[in-house]
Amino acid sequence: MPSESKTYVLTGGFSGIGLAILTHLLTPKHPDTPPPTIHVLDLASTPPTLPATLSTSTIHFYPSTNVTSRAGISAIFDRIFSQSPQIDGLINSAGICPPPTIGGIESDELFDRVLDVNLRGTWIVGTEFLKHVLNKDAAAAGGKTEAAGRGGVHARAAIVNIASTAAISPPPGMVAYATSKYAVLGLTKAWAKEYTPRGVRVNCVAPGGHTDASAPMGRLAAPEEIASVVGFLLEGGAGFVSGQMVVVDGGYYL
Repeated sequence: MPSESKTYVLTGGFSGIGLAILTHLLTPKHPDTPPPTIHVLDLASTPPTLPATLSTSTIHFYPSTNVTSRAGISAIFDRIFSQSPQIDGLINSAGICPPPTIGGIESDELFDRVLDVNLRGTWIVGTEFLKHVLNKDAAAAGGKTEAAGRGGVHARAAIVNIASTAAISPPPGMVAYATSKYAVLGLTKAWAKEYTPRGVRVNCVAPGGHTDASAPMGRLAAPEEIASVVGFLLEGGAGFVSGQMVVVDGGYYL
């Protein structure tokens, strides 16, 4: 059924899984549903070229954005909320995955860089988003932090963090990456417990797969399948599924 237009913030949306998510969100689900407004942040300097069949008039690109800069992200969110006072969801897809260090020990510099982008970047963008969403609704409610609704909770927004199955089954030579994604899982659980009672759903999608025949359907999930799961978790139809890790490796599991 058609619904009102949504507005999302997406990090890491210029390539990879982030670009697949952007494309999925822009793909019409119903002819009468207006396209969502999407604010796309990425460290790259050049926005992606999207299929000509997609409407791009509601996309706002923020190139050369460093998600690890509190001052920079705070300024960008001020710009975003001045254009779009109502934000329905945040997708934290920005991250780095360095090549495996086989037979050696990863350097301190690599460990710091991976943790900085994958964990601290998720923390900074997520807390700026939460600050704006919760403060906006608190002001509208006259300072009250809760609002009446079904189950006593008013649905405000959704956050989807992108982790990895490396968090629970680390590949050889990728200690820093696996550690950062395990931390993202923990951050998701803590945020879900903290903010679900205040109307913000928080979930984590863990893409990846197995290197043996145990992979469901014998293959890894395509970026488009991962994007489909993210889209489901953003929609109001997902209800208050919150605090869950969704593993995507040819299928997905709640």
